Amino acid sequence: MKKMLTLATCLALFLGIGAPVAKAEESVTVQIIVIALGNAPVKDAAVTIGDREDTTKNNGSCVFTLPPGDYTVCAKGEWGGMSGQKCQDVTLKGSNRFVVLELFQKPSTVW
Repeated sequence: MKKMLTLATCLALFLGIGAPVAKAEESVTVQIIVIALGNAPVKDAAVTIGDREDTTKNNGSCVFTLPPGDYTVCAKGEWGGMSGQKCQDVTLKGSNRFVVLELFQKPSTVW
C-alpha cells in the first residue's frame, strides 16, 4: 500500500497534478523614441519609465525591458537651443512596444 501511495504521488508530481506550476513572468521590450518638432531625434534626452532611467542615443532612442503593466514614460531633453519635456501613460503587454515622445519647446516667457 505504501508503495502504491508513493508511486501515485510521484506520478501526480510528474504530470503536474495537484502541484503549483511556476510560470515565468513575461517581459516586454519597449523602445522609446524621443523627437523634437520636425521629427529630429533628440540625443542625450533623459528618459524614465517606472523606476528605470536611461538617456537616448544619437538616433533619439533607448530600450527598456520591463514586466507587463501600466507605466508613465517621461522624456526631457534639449535640441538646437530649445528644451522640452513630455510624459505619456502606456500599458505594456505582449513582447514588444514602441513609444514616440515628441518634445515641444518649453516657453521661457509669456507673451
